[in-house]
Amino acid sequence: MNKALPILASLAMISVPASALEDWSGRYYGLSLGAGFNTGDDGKLKFKRADGSDNSDAIDNAFGNNFEGKFEAGAVLGGELGMRMQSNEWVYGGAVTLSMADIAQEQSAFSATPATYVERREVNALATLVGQIGYASELPILPYFTLGLAYGDVDYSWEGNSGAFRGSKGDDGDGLGYTAGIGVEFKVTSTMTAAFDYRYINVGDADFKTNFSGEQDLLGNNGAFNAFGNAASGGTNAQGTDDDFDFQIMRASLRYWF
Repeated sequence: MNKALPILASLAMISVPASALEDWSGRYYGLSLGAGFNTGDDGKLKFKRADGSDNSDAIDNAFGNNFEGKFEAGAVLGGELGMRMQSNEWVYGGAVTLSMADIAQEQSAFSATPATYVERREVNALATLVGQIGYASELPILPYFTLGLAYGDVDYSWEGNSGAFRGSKGDDGDGLGYTAGIGVEFKVTSTMTAAFDYRYINVGDADFKTNFSGEQDLLGNNGAFNAFGNAASGGTNAQGTDDDFDFQIMRASLRYWF
């Protein structure tokens, strides 16, 4: 009897089939909905003389601590197209996404004149091209990482009521940067999956500047001249201290496999 127990146990183990890995290979298209929010650094306006001279005292006298930065979170709605291959547990592939976005960032300053200075940048269209790598198991759940390129159609604008002469040193542009993220995907049916992911997006450095200058009156007085210098000297450039336009996105996606 004792000799038969190991034999029976071996037969039982042989009769239990090994769990098969879930198959995540194929092609898909999908729709995604999410929200973009800030990374914690809203920046503030910084005024620097174009000729390199020090105007910090004049700026301090004019503005004090009246600087503010803010980020306007917004919705991100898009479509995606992707393809994956699988080798044992490892799943790898790529995807492209095209999205409409409503995300903006402002840096502002308020002088004693009084005058308001606001520089704003916003992204209304966003595209990414990413590689994906995931790890499959017998469960219908796939954790994965993404890394790739990000493109944003960035609009720059200035608004305010300053009496200083203003000249634009940059305009709307194309922001090209990178994205990195993590996600998890669930099988809903044999042809449909639901995914939830986080992405960090950086669409690159903002080279937009606004130039201010002022001329002295007959008595040699002018607040704008004292703070910004005149046009002949190149004036003063205003630019946000948060150079890179970066943000985070949380998304939910429905994907149809074919």
